[in-house]
Amino acid sequence: MVRSNQATSDAAPAGNAADDPYAPIIADFRAAMNQVKCASSERLVRMGVSMAQVHIMYTLQRNGEMPMSRLADVLQVSLSNATGLIDRIEERGFVERTRVPEDRRVVMIRVTDAGRRMLEEVDSISSDLLRSVFGRIGRSQVAAVGRAIAELRRGLEEATGVPSDPHALSIPAPRSGTTIRGAERTPAAPNDRRPVVAASTKD
Repeated sequence: MVRSNQATSDAAPAGNAADDPYAPIIADFRAAMNQVKCASSERLVRMGVSMAQVHIMYTLQRNGEMPMSRLADVLQVSLSNATGLIDRIEERGFVERTRVPEDRRVVMIRVTDAGRRMLEEVDSISSDLLRSVFGRIGRSQVAAVGRAIAELRRGLEEATGVPSDPHALSIPAPRSGTTIRGAERTPAAPNDRRPVVAASTKD
């Protein structure tokens, strides 16, 4: 009962959204994450890599090599769509197919060394942007932000039962097969970029 009362007292107050002390924090958090995603996306366009391709490579890196059928299940697309996506990434040399000697019908997909180097470069995009921001807000505030983010991460892990993924915020998972196919087919136009923290996205 004590635990239940504590949870109730810590919950956001009901009623008008203006009375919710968490609302501005949530809004600022979402806005900040969207800016990181948008800036990262712009850099990826200049590198000639789509968000969908990067998501697939992160999936393979996180889970290890897997059969094409399993990858299609994880991505929530058909086997034929997954095959088409892998074809394009394989052309860039970022993933490779291998066949299981015991059953040549089974095709395994894995990230190559070139793919891992690409993912390291992708990670550095958001890291460099955040370092630039942290450098502007002062050491004491950075320490406070660090403690708050650590507590937020731990709270999310406890609430969801899922370990945090360091790539989840900068590289969002596509919501459906249509999202992936659209991202693959439609490159972003060079002049159709959102004006996000331009000074922080320099090469």
